[in-house]
Amino acid sequence: MAGGRGVVRAALVRHAVVALVVILVAVAAVTSGVALFAREDAYREAEVSARRVVAAVGGAVSRHDLTRPVDAATRQELDEALRPFLASGIMSRAKIWSLRDGTARIVYSDEPRVEGATVPLAQFQDGALPVQPVPDDPEHRFESSRSHALLEVFTSFRDATGTEASLELYVTVDEETAVWDAARPVVAVTVAALLVLALATLPWTVASARRTARRRADEQAARDYALAAAETARREIAQRLHEGVIPDLAGVGLLLEIARAEDGEPRERSSVIGHAHDLLADEVVRLRALLDDLARPTVAAHGLVASLRELAAQLSTPGTVVSVEGPDDPALPEDVAVVLYRVAHELVRNAVRHAGASRIEVTVDDVARGDGIALTVVDDGAGFDVAAPAGPGHVGLLLVRGVLADRGGDLELTSAPGRGTTAVARLPRTGAPRRPRRRLAGAAGS
Repeated sequence: MAGGRGVVRAALVRHAVVALVVILVAVAAVTSGVALFAREDAYREAEVSARRVVAAVGGAVSRHDLTRPVDAATRQELDEALRPFLASGIMSRAKIWSLRDGTARIVYSDEPRVEGATVPLAQFQDGALPVQPVPDDPEHRFESSRSHALLEVFTSFRDATGTEASLELYVTVDEETAVWDAARPVVAVTVAALLVLALATLPWTVASARRTARRRADEQAARDYALAAAETARREIAQRLHEGVIPDLAGVGLLLEIARAEDGEPRERSSVIGHAHDLLADEVVRLRALLDDLARPTVAAHGLVASLRELAAQLSTPGTVVSVEGPDDPALPEDVAVVLYRVAHELVRNAVRHAGASRIEVTVDDVARGDGIALTVVDDGAGFDVAAPAGPGHVGLLLVRGVLADRGGDLELTSAPGRGTTAVARLPRTGAPRRPRRRLAGAAGS
């Protein structure tokens, strides 16, 4: 539960961080876009303001001779015409340039200290734009402190003598305020929309986090269960070995020692060896059952025939082809299918390794008599004399016969030297239980 709350809390934090990042990016993008429009709008407003000033003072400016320094009367008239605009803050400064003889000269300004300054006419014309930011140069030394809030606007006209002149106005602009005023409603709407979206998706985030927490909890529980089951199985196997198999195998060793030291009748020695054989046979059955539990093939999930085809693909070699025929029987008990799978594995392996077979055919079919199932393995290998199959070379067949006999089945062999081998393994479908343990009275005492 605590882990689930942690997952939900982490998801909420991620949700909040993502929402905040998206909002910041959106605000930055909106502000940048609005700033571009606001700058263009500021230029338009500066041009409009300049036109209003020119319309108001144009007559007073154009009726004077500006080819020479202005006299006191002209200065007073121009000051009176420009004063309302300077006082209202619409503009910050005004300059009148006389353009003649290849030179541009300031003949009037509300800042008298710049009057008389000249620049080459070509430079003036190249740099004179209708609206432009205030340059940072000696000519504009009295305006550079407020250059970020000013725009230059140039208007051409002719004075009373017909000489070309230019009126330069420094129009006041507040670009930051303009940007904020334009961006504020857009930013507010954008932020509100993103907050609504973040709140609307919050339940989905919480639900997704809870599903993730439940899945992790289920996976952890499955891992814990698997570990616990493995530990339980390990303890059970250890207990079974310790309490059953190991004491019995130790007893077999003691019986064999007794038989070796027995000085009595051969019948008594044979009886002791018989006790040891029966006890050892029982433990082989128990060990085989234990190994079946540890390494049980997945026959039930695939079906016996499908599992045998996979086995055939594994055991086939460039010189040996293994084929499997027969229908899969979904009603076949799992324990019967596992036994037949192991029998087929041993018979095919023997045919490949010991008989040198090049073709092995495996067939699964019903037994003609009774309620049973048969597994037939036919190979074209070396073959052998079935009358004497108990030698060291036939241990695998003896083990197969014992496995089948333990479960109520049998193994039928047909073979001859040089003529291949046919092995038919039969088992009842009911899955007969393994043979009961044979404990002989007095074995422990012996």
